[in-house]
Formats: sequence, structure tokens, C-alpha cells
Amino acid sequence: MSEPIFPEVVIGPLAYIMIGLLTGLVIFLSAYIYRIKSSKKTGFDVKQLKMPESRLIILENVLEKNIMQNRLPEKTNYSKSTVSQAIKELRDQGLIKKKKRGNSYLIEPNIDKIEEELERV
Repeated sequence: MSEPIFPEVVIGPLAYIMIGLLTGLVIFLSAYIYRIKSSKKTGFDVKQLKMPESRLIILENVLEKNIMQNRLPEKTNYSKSTVSQAIKELRDQGLIKKKKRGNSYLIEPNIDKIEEELERV
């Protein structure tokens, strides 16, 4: 009988322990980084900014989570025109970014500009 071309490799229990520890570390670091990014996004007290309540509420919703513009009226209980006007004003101030997605727009916060505005207050 001939010897196999690729001999079996025996992995000891220590190797399995190391693989498990590395996997756990990767998962932990991913969750930690996600949490840091999330807290940076929602850690603002935008009520300090001097602007109408409708804009503040919309900005708070966008800071919670990027959101489609067509979902904001039902989430905030404002009319479509009020939401549209508030989005226009927030975008003109540079506090949000607007990206076309299908028939609507994805609204994202401009974190750097929001931090800058809050430092002025």
C-alpha cells in the first residue's frame, strides 16, 4: 500500500482552544466597535441647537438610525410637506446628507457638522 499524497494532520486540543479564543475575540471586537460607532452617532443633545421643533425631532430620528425620507412622516406625525421642508433646511445647514434610493431618499446625519454646530453653542 502506498503512502497518501497528503498525510493527515492531527490538530491537538490546544489548537481548537486557540481557534475558539480568536473567534471569540473577533466577535467581541466587532460588537465593541459597533457600539462605539452607535454611541458616537446618538450621543448628541441636539436640543441645544436653536431650530424649530420639527427639525429637531427629524434630526433626532436621523441620528438614531439612517432613515428613508418617506418613512419620516409616519414616524414623526408630521405632514409630508413639513418633513420635506425640514429636510431641506437641515440639508442647507449641512446637518444631514441625502442620497437617492429608488423613489425616496436615504437621510443620514453629517456627524462632523453636527459636532461643529454643538461646539458653537
